[in-house]
Amino acid sequence: TAHSICTPSRAALLTGRLPVRSGMCGNAYDNQNSSQPMVLACDAANGLPLNETTIAEALHDAGYSTMMIGKWHLGQQVKYQPTRQGFDHYFGLPYSVDMGFAYGNDTTEYDAELSMCYPVPLIRDEKIIEQPANYTTLTQRYSDEATKYITAAASSDKPFFLYLPFSHVHLPQFAGVDQIGKSERGYFGDSVAEVDSAVGAILNAVKVQETLSENTFAFLTSDNGARPNTRDTVHTGNNGLLSGRKGQIWEGGLREPAVAWWPNTIAGHQVIMDVAVTTDVFATFAELAGASLPSDREMDTISMLSILNITHAGKRGDARMVSAGGNTRNVSFFYQGCQLWAVRMGPWKAHFFTDPKPVFPIPQLNSDPVTTSHNTMAVLDDDQLTSHPTAVGGTPHNPPLLFNLESDPSEDFPLTGHDDVIKEIEAAVTLHKSKLKPGSPQLPFHDPKTRLCCDPTTTPPCYCNKPSPQS
Repeated sequence: TAHSICTPSRAALLTGRLPVRSGMCGNAYDNQNSSQPMVLACDAANGLPLNETTIAEALHDAGYSTMMIGKWHLGQQVKYQPTRQGFDHYFGLPYSVDMGFAYGNDTTEYDAELSMCYPVPLIRDEKIIEQPANYTTLTQRYSDEATKYITAAASSDKPFFLYLPFSHVHLPQFAGVDQIGKSERGYFGDSVAEVDSAVGAILNAVKVQETLSENTFAFLTSDNGARPNTRDTVHTGNNGLLSGRKGQIWEGGLREPAVAWWPNTIAGHQVIMDVAVTTDVFATFAELAGASLPSDREMDTISMLSILNITHAGKRGDARMVSAGGNTRNVSFFYQGCQLWAVRMGPWKAHFFTDPKPVFPIPQLNSDPVTTSHNTMAVLDDDQLTSHPTAVGGTPHNPPLLFNLESDPSEDFPLTGHDDVIKEIEAAVTLHKSKLKPGSPQLPFHDPKTRLCCDPTTTPPCYCNKPSPQS
């Protein structure tokens, strides 16, 4: 992923640019600006700048129908919503599921985290259709909306682009009645299983359409690493041997798997070990669609078609932009907030700043449930745990800490004696910074008047629907 937390990661994916360029990053880890948020809140005064070009806008200009379903988190105000950023239609939540009250069976570990928020709204196009949203049926409705859109697209003359970022598996966890309580991995497992079921249903909707079954490219990945909790393995994911978590520049915060699907075009049952970044989604889809990449700004996107072993015979996009770097990514820049902390070049990763590595328990299946309902995970005693890092600023390293990720993916053993590698990485940093024009900061500003509310006159305010019988 291009960033280790929600808002900047999504901005990077949709624009093909590092979030520092659009101002969609916050310097919470900068000692001089420690109060700045890392993501847009429910009362954000700003959003993704409208002068940024999204992949939806590029494909729309190329003749595509566009729709977004799911979590947006790039500005809740109407002027920043998906329908103002290249999408013909939108159905989903404007931000994360922890930003306000919602109906359903969601867990309670973050109920008081953002008490200044109104209940979470569900939006269709630019209208609130449900507030509080009902999480019990949310993922099923995402799946149904996607299936409906795909079915309609099959009978249309226009190609389509569907962007579907699920609200799962962000805390708090929740699932529909068909999934809740079914997974041995606890609440988190229920959420993952629900996503898996929805993805299968959506791909099946493509498969049954003769005009789409071999002419549709699907790409699945995540926006950042898991956020394990030292005292709670039931509600959170785990990054395995990778160090760190969501919000950190260690591999546990950044390294994500991805699945590419295109029957009879991408061979199945293969594992590709090449490196790509979520900014590369833009160039990949643009090349397939024959769409143009913006030529009036620095882009950070490289087409993945060569590493996916795709030979596309159709019209290509701007070859200079799509193929910059020989169609393979040799260098990637990783920011903590708006500050460059690490660089990857081939197998090497150099950390110019670090924060402490948290240590997490590995989830263990347990046949005997522990104290809480649906908790089938072994929980370690307090004296076995290392608490979360609380440091605001990073520790600088000069020379940078250097790791070989092919032999040390856990980043446990910094290397010395590779001055030539560090020199090459530092040269890449110098070139990168010479072309960098940071965007105006978008995240630090709040305005309570921008909170979304279906009707402020209700008691309590902004309650415009009753829970369904399944909630």
